[in-house]
Amino acid sequence: MAARHHHGPAVTATEDFLSVVGTPEYVADPYPFLRRLRETAPALHAGSDIWVVPRYTDVLRGLKDPALSCDFARLEHYDRYFRARGVDNRFPLPLNALDPPDHRRIRSAITPEFHPAAVDALRPVITETVDEVLDELEARGRTDIDLVDDVAYPIPVALIARLFGIPRADQPLLRRWSHEFGVASDPDAVLTDAQREQAAEATREAGAYFARLVRRRDAVPGGNLLGRWLAASRDDRTMSLPELLVNGVFLLIVGHHNTVSLIANGMLALLEHPDQLDLLRRSPELMPNAVEELLRYDSPVQTSTRVTTGVYHVDGVDIPAHRQVMLLLGSANRDERVFADPDRLDLRRPEAPRNLGLGRGMHSCLGGTLARIEVGAALAALVRRYPGMSLAGPARRRVPCFTLRGLTSLPVRLG
Repeated sequence: MAARHHHGPAVTATEDFLSVVGTPEYVADPYPFLRRLRETAPALHAGSDIWVVPRYTDVLRGLKDPALSCDFARLEHYDRYFRARGVDNRFPLPLNALDPPDHRRIRSAITPEFHPAAVDALRPVITETVDEVLDELEARGRTDIDLVDDVAYPIPVALIARLFGIPRADQPLLRRWSHEFGVASDPDAVLTDAQREQAAEATREAGAYFARLVRRRDAVPGGNLLGRWLAASRDDRTMSLPELLVNGVFLLIVGHHNTVSLIANGMLALLEHPDQLDLLRRSPELMPNAVEELLRYDSPVQTSTRVTTGVYHVDGVDIPAHRQVMLLLGSANRDERVFADPDRLDLRRPEAPRNLGLGRGMHSCLGGTLARIEVGAALAALVRRYPGMSLAGPARRRVPCFTLRGLTSLPVRLG
């Protein structure tokens, strides 16, 4: 494959690819390497049964193309893939791992709660939740905080708990389960036996907890998201109880990850670009576009993985059937063919809403509208309340980070 040399050598071999993605340099800033991928080929074989697709147009097509499946049972090494993660594949798969017609059936039962109009009605609840978290933070009288632990996690956890009717005292459980299951669900992770068991135990505990919630809500119908799901399930039988449980647990312990990372990644980007932070402070009406630009600039989800159902063609490259295809969202969002000067943070960027950070097509993030409003509310409150906020130490990135890009720590001084 011919390559143009720019910002470092082209990536032409499996060894190049696999040796780079785990390095500290890649964790700190993957985007120069992703640029080289885009310049090398429209699709690259990354070893074993994995292929990567780095360019915006091809990624967008892949996200929408039914020839790429979300059903990992199509993989040649399906059982090995799930055993490596301690996942019991006898249970129904969550929405994000289904193809039509099951995907369409279950999404139709869940979607009304996440329709833009329904989410827009939650704005007062979202604002109240953000204010409660920051009020409690201020009541503790600390000026040096970890923005991940003290802000980015508590806000989405408190909101999802509120939507599901989960008592405040149980919210720490959500975070623990989220962490333990999240490690196992990361396709990049090489897990120890202990981590596999922790993930399996977190799944069992969360499943049992959610089943108790369902029983309690079944006795007192309506009132919150879970009650409305139950009512819809009984009325038209679109979703079985096991399917409701699996998707409920998935939303509880995984669904807020994107929001956590976007709040933390976004605030770090603003603090590292004080001109853009000052612009947002002076022009708060830019917030909706700012959220889109932050989502583009440092996407919390860097890849979306599919499985080929037959030979799949990507701009002259043929990918065999039954292979994993990693659609590189983070690379697509820095594609110079679509975004002018893509490595520059520009909160006024007119093409920012074209970002693919939360996917596109029928498998786009179900809670995308909720996440955007929630992140906007959190960043607006932080910018307004703490005009002197500054970095108080180096941020720590989660490792590995090829698929999920977020922070484990972001020390800041509120000022």
